[in-house]
Amino acid sequence: MQTSNLDFVFLSDPKSKQEGAQVVVKLSASKSLGGGKTAETITLACANFREFDAEIRRLQTELDIIRAQARKRFIKAHAAAA
Repeated sequence: MQTSNLDFVFLSDPKSKQEGAQVVVKLSASKSLGGGKTAETITLACANFREFDAEIRRLQTELDIIRAQARKRFIKAHAAAA
């Protein structure tokens, strides 16, 4: 089974002197995207920690929703099998 990892990427543009951060999914070598890309962005580029924290909270909320949906389906499937 291939797995991917979440990672933090700090962005810095020396020309504009703007900095930011994103959360990405690091892909394994066999899953790399076209052009040798090894990460897929899953949040917006955030200019400050407050924005970054909001993106993390958004991801947590999405995962909580997915967990609740999975729980309902597993319970339903278990009840149907019994």
